[in-house]
Amino acid sequence: MKLLRDYLVIFAGIGIVVALLFNNVILPLYVNWNDEIRVPSLTHTDLTKGTKILKERTLEWTIKDTIFRRDIPSGFIMDQYPEAGQMVKENRKIQLTINLPPAKLEMPDLIAITERQAIIALDRLGLVLMETITDSSDQFERTVVMEQSVLAGMPVAPGDSITITVSLGKRNLKKSMPDLLNKGLDEATRILESQGFLLGEVQTTQSSDLLPNTVVSQSVLAGKEFPRERIIQVDLMITDGF
Repeated sequence: MKLLRDYLVIFAGIGIVVALLFNNVILPLYVNWNDEIRVPSLTHTDLTKGTKILKERTLEWTIKDTIFRRDIPSGFIMDQYPEAGQMVKENRKIQLTINLPPAKLEMPDLIAITERQAIIALDRLGLVLMETITDSSDQFERTVVMEQSVLAGMPVAPGDSITITVSLGKRNLKKSMPDLLNKGLDEATRILESQGFLLGEVQTTQSSDLLPNTVVSQSVLAGKEFPRERIIQVDLMITDGF
């Protein structure tokens, strides 16, 4: 029994010596090989923890840049220079890139850009596209944003939800042929153009009851409807001079 106890004491002593040797000789040689310090890996480490690690190795640090990714916690180290494993001198400054939201965000103007461009713009700011509504429009082409739930220039924060309305293109709009009878030629021409019609051939006829250049007939009946985008020419018959 005494022999076993002596062995245990011996092994315990050896263990203590090995631990002390590792902590005081081997590890410092590994970290400070040839009076240099091995750069630790800091990426995806909290800034507070990362700077503590650097301080323990007599290394300094500086923030080189900031980026923002909403899927990474704020304050996490995203990149470092020099890279982990490189040997540097004591007090060398390690340049860090950390994940931080922008100090101030303004809602971008999404009107009149494509849906894809709007999605990219929102993603860059960490804003969430919650819903996309579609509607017809005579002003905006298909796939172009025509409304946004937050006005451009308003303050927003990463993670805020945004809704946009995207154009489906022109509605199936119609135009109706106006009644031009008994109107002067100049007035009839203005009415046609304002309603989306073109003046076609103009013929004259004798009439003693109406003033000259008065419309007495039109080639298309008043009230007839056409798709707005169709080109329609209207021929007129007007009175001749006396």
